[in-house]
Amino acid sequence: MAKTWILELDGEVVEVLPAGKFRVKLKDMEVIIMCYKAWKMKQSHISVIEWDWVKVEVNQYDMSQWRITYRYNPANHQSEDDE
Repeated sequence: MAKTWILELDGEVVEVLPAGKFRVKLKDMEVIIMCYKAWKMKQSHISVIEWDWVKVEVNQYDMSQWRITYRYNPANHQSEDDE
């Protein structure tokens, strides 16, 4: 089944919480959301730590839950302070 409606945004992890949850501040917004890692990231043992830049997408069934689908490589990602 194809994904019909997906909202993807970039953000920065500001806090790591118990039970695999994260607080992420969305880029260019003053909004902090609760996220969890997507299944493929758990399966591949990709670790997410504080201050990582990530791509998040909204869960179609529960708009309050977001999932982290991608962790940007810190060596290739420029921070806003470097510009």
